[in-house]
Amino acid sequence: MLYVVATPIGNLGDMSPRAIKTLEEVDLIAAEDTRHSIKLLNHFDIHTPLTSLHEHNEQSKSQSLVRKMIEEGINIALISDAGTPAISDPGALFVKAATQAGIETLTIPGPSAAIAALSISGFNQPSFTFYGFLPRDSKSLREKLKSMGGKDELAIIHESPFRVKKLLQTILESLGDLPLSLSCDLSKLHELTIRGTVSRVLEAFKANDKAEKGEYVVVVDLSETKKDMEAAREDIALEARLLSILLQGRDMQQAMKELINDGERKNAVYAASLHLKSLLRDDCPHLS
Repeated sequence: MLYVVATPIGNLGDMSPRAIKTLEEVDLIAAEDTRHSIKLLNHFDIHTPLTSLHEHNEQSKSQSLVRKMIEEGINIALISDAGTPAISDPGALFVKAATQAGIETLTIPGPSAAIAALSISGFNQPSFTFYGFLPRDSKSLREKLKSMGGKDELAIIHESPFRVKKLLQTILESLGDLPLSLSCDLSKLHELTIRGTVSRVLEAFKANDKAEKGEYVVVVDLSETKKDMEAAREDIALEARLLSILLQGRDMQQAMKELINDGERKNAVYAASLHLKSLLRDDCPHLS
């Protein structure tokens, strides 16, 4: 049996009795960092042997642990440094290998930084996507953020305290001044959540002398980008329709009047006509 065990993200009081019992009773615990996990086990007087399973050895170690479980008939618990394993943390490859080998895998649910941050974000949006850590280099980060735009949902992002300022600035530049919630030190003594637009949260973040401490969870409301993209598509559609009428030999005033008579908003048609005029080449004066 493989048990995927969630552990506290900051407050040891969040360790469930079931998690403690499971870690006591399994034959082996696969931990992201044994040096970190031994402190947790010592606190709860758990003496189960530890073995490391981290991002650098997970591929090979997963296979050897699965063989060990099958050959020796042992039970293993999987834990990460904090929170729920295999979610933006090592463990997914081990779980996959175990299930493919027919080993029953059970969850011992508990703390999750992403869900904790979402629950206190204040957003009333039923849909969300968990993105984990985004690319580090600037170009890839901008491209990833732009690909996230236009969705009517929340985005949950993890970030290092040393890169969160860059992330906020890039969100502002790539997606606009969106509403977001920024959380750190969740469940700890100095838990902090800042809510507001990107620019206001960034300003508050810069004023915080303890900002570079603990990992951050950012919850961004992408629904505003969807509205902006729909407005942009509407403008483009109007421009295309105006151009189509112009190509039939009518002038801009006639084209505008036709769209307005079709029910389009007068201001939107006028703005589209100005934009279209600016795009038309000088050698096509009959179209403008």
